[in-house]
Amino acid sequence: MIPTRIHAGGSIGMHRQDSGDDINYILSGEGKAICDGKEEILKPGVCHICPKGSEHSIINTGKKDLVMRTIVVHR
Repeated sequence: MIPTRIHAGGSIGMHRQDSGDDINYILSGEGKAICDGKEEILKPGVCHICPKGSEHSIINTGKKDLVMRTIVVHR
């Protein structure tokens, strides 16, 4: 489990998820995920999953840090 924090206005750039399924559980903050061109709103309690082989980005759209826990499932 990887603690992840994206500061206000920040993002993890678009990248291909080659190592495994990327699972992100949102603890606090607001944001959006773009996975293979589809947008998903992120808020506390949401679990964003980017399957292996997909391209995705996570963007903090709020005024506070976007805090989540990330798990990469290798398969």
